[in-house]
Amino acid sequence: MRFVDFIRQQGYKRYTGTVSSSVYAYFRCENPGRAQWWFKPGSFQCAGCKAQCETDSPEGFQTFLTQDATDA
Repeated sequence: MRFVDFIRQQGYKRYTGTVSSSVYAYFRCENPGRAQWWFKPGSFQCAGCKAQCETDSPEGFQTFLTQDATDA
């Protein structure tokens, strides 16, 4: 099974927001252009290379307003 298929089964959705260069620096990513970030509440997972970096910190990831937040 491919890793992307596995994380989809775990409930991850493709993350389409902007990722700060500080995230790539933290993981010492050699090729940020290959990054493929996935998200589920409480976790960001990269499937761009064999390192499969993961973090629970939202720092460096663009946040989105949801409809619930705009109703307040």
